[in-house]
Parts: sequence; structure tokens; C-alpha cells
Amino acid sequence: MLFFKFIYHVKNVIILYRMISQKRESENLINDKFMKKIQSTTTNYELRTPDTYEDVTIEKPTKESEIEKPNYRYLDDDPLHKIIESGENAEFHYVLYNIVDDTVLPFIKFLMCNDDNIFKFPNHKSDIENINETSSIEDTESESDDIIPYEDNDDSDDDIEITNLSGGNLENDDDIYFSEQCSQYLEKTFNIDFETSNSLYKGYVKVEDRLYVFIDISIINVEIPESDVFSWVIIDEIVNKRLCNNIPICNMIVDLFSTNQVIKNIYNENNEPIETPIQVYICENDENNYINIESRPIINMSLLTPKVQHSIFGNTSLFSREGILNDEKQYERYCLFTKEAVYVLYGNFTKSDISMIDNKSCIRFPYNGLEYWSVKDLSLYSPI
Repeated sequence: MLFFKFIYHVKNVIILYRMISQKRESENLINDKFMKKIQSTTTNYELRTPDTYEDVTIEKPTKESEIEKPNYRYLDDDPLHKIIESGENAEFHYVLYNIVDDTVLPFIKFLMCNDDNIFKFPNHKSDIENINETSSIEDTESESDDIIPYEDNDDSDDDIEITNLSGGNLENDDDIYFSEQCSQYLEKTFNIDFETSNSLYKGYVKVEDRLYVFIDISIINVEIPESDVFSWVIIDEIVNKRLCNNIPICNMIVDLFSTNQVIKNIYNENNEPIETPIQVYICENDENNYINIESRPIINMSLLTPKVQHSIFGNTSLFSREGILNDEKQYERYCLFTKEAVYVLYGNFTKSDISMIDNKSCIRFPYNGLEYWSVKDLSLYSPI
């Protein structure tokens, strides 16, 4: 009995299937509901070979390293004279500079030394060959014995005569050479050999009997003597503040850079000077207040930027334009690009006020009579 019922149902199913299969849409419905379902990712291929093929170009994704970056330059077009002709009383002043490009724009920092509480470029007189072969800055009685200072006379600033700066390199390239006296000093003091110093030499600027020799040390590791007399200094400190950590910068150097755009600026591809960062001091929390961080020797500088927890800005990098404490201590200095910054002009602002500009990553605001900067974009600042 059960067998006949089964046969009866099978016949009915067959008849039903034949009736439904006559319609294409019904067949599709059956396949979707009862047959093996085709996954949505399955690709249907055309079996017929086409008569012609179209040219297909597959574009490779552009790597970040392949993106064309703006072309910035500093002393790259030989704006300075290079053949050094010095007299008996000549003084060589070494402008060792480093072009830093880990920020939104590149900036320059210059290696200077504190000599008798005035920042100057490392220098010596033209009789360097008579110096004892074993002498160096770190093993003399005074850390600045090899640095022969010139008189920094405020009354003579207006009479400075600067030559060999504009007009390009007038000498034939085949005649360009680097002074052996310069090479001796650089190798003794910073372990820069002659071949390296010669290849990185950019030229000089002459001020009276002083030759300011420009050396690009951006791509080499310079052995800076382990002494606190050396410090990196940026243009803002030379031209605007005229101080490095509250220590005066030589007036000759201030005038040299203030009056000469060629050595002062980095230029873009359109020959326009780019933004110059300002110098600021990094801050940290001290209970309910903020303090600056005391500086350490160059070789011991930290790579991590401390943050503060601000009541309105939250977790941020905080900088003060001037030292919070007006004392003689040395504090960690940073450069900061502020072109796109927002300025809050009053001190008693609230979270509601800041919420209208919360998408800004650099905000200048007053606090306790000083100028502060809240910065959340890491590309806007860098230690000096």
C-alpha cells in the first residue's frame, strides 16, 4: 500500500515539474530554491571566442614613495663664491647646517657654539696648520680655546661690509677648491675628512676679514664633541629672537642673516621662500600647572615628545613661545610651523568656544600672560 502511494506521489511530482519547467522563470525559481545555489562571487565566462580583443590597461596603484614631492632648495644654484683666498688675518667661521625634512615643510638648523656667553659659529684664525696635531676642543683647558672670537661691537653693526654673496659663482667650476686649512679644522673638530668636506662645501660669504664657510652636513653623521657648548639654532632664533635659550647670538651673525635672503630662506620650485618655523619650548604637567623641560646634551635628546592633559584641548603637545620661568636654565627647544594655526585672542575661553574649531590641529592661546600653542599634528613640529 505504501509503495503504491509513493509511486503516485512520484508521478505527480514529475507531471508538475514538466509543467513548470516550460516557463523559464519557473525553472530559475526551482534552481534557486532546491538546486545547488551559485555563490554571488562566481564569475560567468563567455565560451565563444570573440573576433577581436580590446586593449586593456591595468593601472598599478601609486606608491607613496612614487608621488612627486615638491622641489625645495637651499644654496643649490651656486649663489655663493667658492674659491677661498684669505689673508694673514682671515678668520674662518664654519656654518655647518642640516636641512631637516621630517616636518610638513623642511627647515634649516645651524650648529653654533657658546663662547663666553655668546653664540657664534665654530671658528679659527688662518694659521690652523700651526696648531698641535693632537689638540681638539674637548682636550684643551677651555672648551672654546680653539674658537677665536671676533669683537662683537654693537656700534659697528651699521658699517658691516658683506661681499661675495650675490651674482652667482663667478669662477670656473674646474678651479673650485676647498681650503686645506678649513679641512684640517673640520677633521680635527668634527671628524669630517677632506673629501667629504670638499663635496659638501657650498661656498662662503665674506664679512671684512671673516669668511663664513657653508657646509651641508644633512647627509652625514657629524661627531659633535661631547660638550654643552654646542647647540643647533634655527633662523627664527637668529633673526627674530636673537637668542638661543636666552643666550645672545653674535650681532654680526644676526645682521648677516637678516640682510641676506639667499642664506636665510629655503625656496620652492617657483623660487619663492617657504614658511620659516618659530622656536618654542615643550611643556609638561607639573601638578596643576605647566613647566618647560630642561635640555640635555645633543647626544642624549629623547625621540619622544611629551604630552600634557589639558582641561580643554585634551591630550595634546603643548608649547610656550617664551620660557615659563625667567631663569638661566636651558630648556628643550622645538621648531613649530604655524601658518595654518587658529588664534584664540582671549584667555577665559571654554570648551564650547573651542568646539567650533575642534578640527584645527594647531591653536595659539594666551595663558598666564604667555603665548602657548596646542598642537596635535606631529608633522608641524620637531626638536631642534
